Amino acid sequence: MSAQHWDEQSFCDFYSNTWEIAEDEVHYGWLAPGERSLKLIDIELVNANVLDIGCGMGENLIALAHKGANGHGIDISSHMLQRARSKLTHYADALPQVHFKEQDMRRTDFFPGISFDLILSVYSLEYLASTQELKELFHNLFKRLKPGGTFIFCFSHPLQHNRHSQLLNSSGKLGEGKPFDPTIYSILDVVQTLSGEGFVIDRIVEQSTHNPSQLSYEDALHFPYHFHRNQNYCRKEYDAESNKAPHTIIYKTRKLGSQGRGQEGQLSFNYSKQQIRIWGQNRSVEQSLPFRANGRDYLALQLAQKDSVVGLCEAFNLTVLAEDNRSESELVLNLDLDGSQHQRRVPANSVQALLHRRMLSTGLAPSYARSTFAGNEELETALYIKRLDPIYGEFNQQFPNQQLGILVFINGEEPAQGTIGLEDITATPGDHIQVFYIATRWGKAWRPRKKAEEQMALF
Repeated sequence: MSAQHWDEQSFCDFYSNTWEIAEDEVHYGWLAPGERSLKLIDIELVNANVLDIGCGMGENLIALAHKGANGHGIDISSHMLQRARSKLTHYADALPQVHFKEQDMRRTDFFPGISFDLILSVYSLEYLASTQELKELFHNLFKRLKPGGTFIFCFSHPLQHNRHSQLLNSSGKLGEGKPFDPTIYSILDVVQTLSGEGFVIDRIVEQSTHNPSQLSYEDALHFPYHFHRNQNYCRKEYDAESNKAPHTIIYKTRKLGSQGRGQEGQLSFNYSKQQIRIWGQNRSVEQSLPFRANGRDYLALQLAQKDSVVGLCEAFNLTVLAEDNRSESELVLNLDLDGSQHQRRVPANSVQALLHRRMLSTGLAPSYARSTFAGNEELETALYIKRLDPIYGEFNQQFPNQQLGILVFINGEEPAQGTIGLEDITATPGDHIQVFYIATRWGKAWRPRKKAEEQMALF
């Protein structure tokens, strides 16, 4: 682990006097959207065992304990833990299930005998000295995580290089000694290390805040981890770099089985409590069906019978970055519509154009269809994604004889719902876009049981 380059008490005082951190929402680093926005935690939290690596002053554990979790936090700083225990006294009657322990994260004996449903680490893994230490930690955490358990962690984005440490070291007095020099991991190193230890990556989120030095206190309140009033230490000279690249990268991973990836075909974790909300209804996941396409691993989710929806699969997701904005005004799409070749010009900064570019870069091939709807004055047409190859064939094998379609969600919402095309929606930096394959019982066997207007209301 990196040497403690600052005086611990000085840093703790500076940290506490600078930042306000919510105790009712899980945060993912300074000036980054929290759990209410990102929705990364999808397990049942009541009675769940949660471990927070580098828990600091315990805010995330307190937030999770409010939802019924049993919290366990480790931190190497006695001063941080002293403040965490002090915070906990305010909830002594309501939160007896939170425990703290002073410990180096490289040790493996934290809270012996407990397996965890969820492990968190927010801006602590960069205190490790090398990728090798990160690998050893992942190995130990994998063993302590229950089958089906979730591991979420975040730290400085590699594109920021040393900006984060420069900001810390120049913003305030942290004590005597050498400057803080965090370990910045490449995405490749992290992904390979996770995969080698048996984790499956569910999602990678890149987050940034534009012009942090100019952020008002009132605007900062939108983030669960923000500065005190009149305590914004962000410097103007770092705004340009902040605006070029995300300052935080968040990984959401999962353990499929006790033996790692070799157990993919024998999923042992309990999906019965997992809920997916779509079109205003919660749907239980009964079974996860892994498949591979385009050199990537996917999970087709078999849903409990509730209405026409029987299956779901996240085919693609992205976070819109500042560099995704294009100078050119239009993108030309070559389309096969109704068996005829067409060209369609769409705005270069539209959701449609961004998805098309990103999908092609990952080897996915989208095809399109047209929908017609009544506009304000006349009938209008819009493009929608009809199919993604090669995922289509593999997903169809999981749900044969079902109607397959594609849904696009922007920041957790389906914005169009058939009335506006994705080419008419501008992609804004910070937006999270998800593309789902959906399987429905739209066919002769299902239609007699539903009225036509009820079928259409789903979409």
